Amino acid sequence: MTAGAPGHLDIDGCFNVRDAGGWATADGRWMRTGALYRADDPVRITPEGRRAIEELGLKAVVDLRQQSQFDRGPGFVHRSITFHIPLVDRVINIDDPPRIEEPHDLAGLYDEMADRGREPLVSAIETMARFIGDGPVMVHCAAGKDRTGMVVALVQAAIGVELDDIVAEYALSDAHSQRRRQVMVDEPIPGDPPVARSPAYLWTAPAEAMALFARRVGRGPRLVDGMARCARRQPGRGGAAARRAGDRPAVGRRPAVVAGPLRWAGVRPRCGSARRASP
Repeated sequence: MTAGAPGHLDIDGCFNVRDAGGWATADGRWMRTGALYRADDPVRITPEGRRAIEELGLKAVVDLRQQSQFDRGPGFVHRSITFHIPLVDRVINIDDPPRIEEPHDLAGLYDEMADRGREPLVSAIETMARFIGDGPVMVHCAAGKDRTGMVVALVQAAIGVELDDIVAEYALSDAHSQRRRQVMVDEPIPGDPPVARSPAYLWTAPAEAMALFARRVGRGPRLVDGMARCARRQPGRGGAAARRAGDRPAVGRRPAVVAGPLRWAGVRPRCGSARRASP
């Protein structure tokens, strides 16, 4: 496991794994490193890659992938500490993909996912906050860019990371996501989606896309409150995932994330839609 781009970890078989910490906050502190990791999925991870993941000492992994992606195979860690919280049922309809050719299009996709994934977005943050006091946590989706990027942006905004740095952190996924797409096109494995039919721009991470999305929702505490408003329960929307999990949904609450010296931490959530993966 070696360092490449800022925070990037060379995990054999993965493409977009990094430490999301190390960013300054508005009050002069720093987001602690070694606490929050972000990643793409582990469907290609090798035994060497798994050993590198074990060295991180993860205490919990939040998996944001849709059910069909989650069912492909083993996750990063044992299912007893894996929490499957699908943010949306799918990112795009690959048979009828939307126009995604510029940053504005990606920002619109994030708006839509935030709207569709209201409750799970908050539940993911609360689940991470529940375990961060025990040690490192990881959040990931399939490419480690869109769903994961939204969650990481929310955490960073909650502890006071400036918008420019939130945007810069997101943009670190750009080259890694494009490399992942190319490997999936050139060397597909069973279960891979037909990514060649998806818009190539979907696999980029232009800084402007996250900047547009964040500015629409709001900055700093307003970003947290804005995301929490996305989690407000509305009739016929967002409740199904919580019911499947057997828990009451989070209803219009700020995610339980608070800032501390060189770290972020949280309280045990009273409710939420996190589903602990069964062994």
